[in-house]
Amino acid sequence: MVAVKACHNCRTRRLRCDRSIPECHKCTITGQKCLGYGKLYKWVEKATPRDRDGGKPFASSAPKAQRPLESQSRLDTKTYAESNQLSQNVELWSHTPNFSLLDPLFQDLGLSSRYYLNYYAARFCQDLVLYDSPERGTNPFRELVPMSQEYPFLREIIIAASALHFCNAMRWNRSPRPAADALVDALRARHRAIKSLQAVIEHQKDLSDVELDEAERDALLAAVLFFVNFALIDSGKGGWRAHMKFVGRLLSMRTSISSESRCPLTEMPNSESDLKPYLDLVTFEPLISLSFAHQPVSTSRSLSIRDYIASDSMAYYIWSNALDSLISSGTRAASTPIEFDGHYTEILPILLRTEANSYHSCPSRLLYAIFRTSQLAKDLRSNETGLLNDHQMQSCLELLEEVQAFDCDAWADQVCTKIVAETGFLDEAELGYRKHIAATFRAAVCLYILLVAPEVRSQALHLAPHNKIGHYPMPILTNTAELATTVFYHLSFIPTNSPLFKFATWPIFLTGVETADCSRRAWVLDRLRDMRDLCPWGMLTSTMETLVEIWRIRDGARAPIIEEPETDESAQTETSMTLPHGTQNSHNWLMMLQGLEIDCLIV
Repeated sequence: MVAVKACHNCRTRRLRCDRSIPECHKCTITGQKCLGYGKLYKWVEKATPRDRDGGKPFASSAPKAQRPLESQSRLDTKTYAESNQLSQNVELWSHTPNFSLLDPLFQDLGLSSRYYLNYYAARFCQDLVLYDSPERGTNPFRELVPMSQEYPFLREIIIAASALHFCNAMRWNRSPRPAADALVDALRARHRAIKSLQAVIEHQKDLSDVELDEAERDALLAAVLFFVNFALIDSGKGGWRAHMKFVGRLLSMRTSISSESRCPLTEMPNSESDLKPYLDLVTFEPLISLSFAHQPVSTSRSLSIRDYIASDSMAYYIWSNALDSLISSGTRAASTPIEFDGHYTEILPILLRTEANSYHSCPSRLLYAIFRTSQLAKDLRSNETGLLNDHQMQSCLELLEEVQAFDCDAWADQVCTKIVAETGFLDEAELGYRKHIAATFRAAVCLYILLVAPEVRSQALHLAPHNKIGHYPMPILTNTAELATTVFYHLSFIPTNSPLFKFATWPIFLTGVETADCSRRAWVLDRLRDMRDLCPWGMLTSTMETLVEIWRIRDGARAPIIEEPETDESAQTETSMTLPHGTQNSHNWLMMLQGLEIDCLIV
């Protein structure tokens, strides 16, 4: 049996077709996939009103000055140097999108939604990992783009975060109109995400006996993570706490909750800014009864977006607890994130899986030490005299000794080996940069321990004249100034074109808190500005504002030390800080720091 006419391949190539059914033998022999004999459908650009009126299509009517956008619309990964150039030339991006995702799954979306999804895949998701290039492997966060088409709440919050990211890039490059338009798009998309998520929760309440599948659970956790990202891109202030409470619940791996603690689903936080209301913990509680456990798995399984979502959620949770342990006060006890109730041994495997390409570049064991220190800080707050008891002293010294013993060179070798195994490529300078960044975090964690427990050094030196406390050897007790100098030294080796440069926010913040030298303070602010030029996250602006306010209080002067350019009012709120009674005259400024109220997440 033969077909009436030639197959589409042979007709296109103008060859004589044997018209075999179901496939042409000539196509099979040449290794081509035969397109058959029926109707052939081709996906084309969506028609615009100008097309129907006989005018030129929208894409071809774009100004010539906007042509560079066409090369940026591809979903291929780009090197970090290319992303740096994109940040410097971000004003070339037009507020009127002239391209869109061509996948048929996206054709039902509006033009602006497709634009921001493309911006997410081409630019925004580069900030979520260290390496994003063909040589280093694909970015797992791009997997969220096709996943988001099945879950509108995930798609809309990704669009919202991408629009806000674009808004910051435009605003800081003196492009007010595109920034204003993008801000409106961001707020609308976030509102749609909230409504969509509420609909999912209502539906799940009606089907309480049916559990969500694994993909739906991953989509939910990813959505919560991007709600936190939205807050961090905005300013890092305010709304992140409500989301971190839910992240704390998820990471606790709870299988049930008490029905007595549930609140009406319609209850939402009070609006305090244009970027609120944020989703509250009670909004998610009907879903917490499901199993969200991200069980540690063997390293033989390839990494997926699920690993990065769990790892970033855990890292955010640790950073939030670390900041609260530094500046917490009794008046804010109710607003701190929920404690992690799971086994602490489950934290480290989650962090270890993605540490080679995690955005923060902090060694997982040092990040785990930060978490343990933040938990110890809660116990230290109970000391009315400010002095550490024997058990607390022992715990602090054990942590210091463990952190000081961390082998930066061995860790750098191990991480670089993972990169080579996965990608087959390694920059020669990468190994040296990794050693410096590990030494930076090692010194920063020691500095963090001394900031949390400022009396540990003086007490240890007083109680251990023979370099012993009980039967435990006392670690080398360097002071905070020496540790800050170490951080400055190692960070100076990381160039701006290195992926490790973009998010060393936490050690820079701690060093800025400690230093009283004006030149070093200026270096800290310059470094944060350079990081903000690469990654337009409002959190970096809030970090600078927070440091300036801390320096004012520490120096006892109200005049600004270094002026920071004003930012858009929609993404800027005034840092709220109050000193506890009687601490203004304290000689120990570290104790003053613990009484400050800083509602800013630094990750």
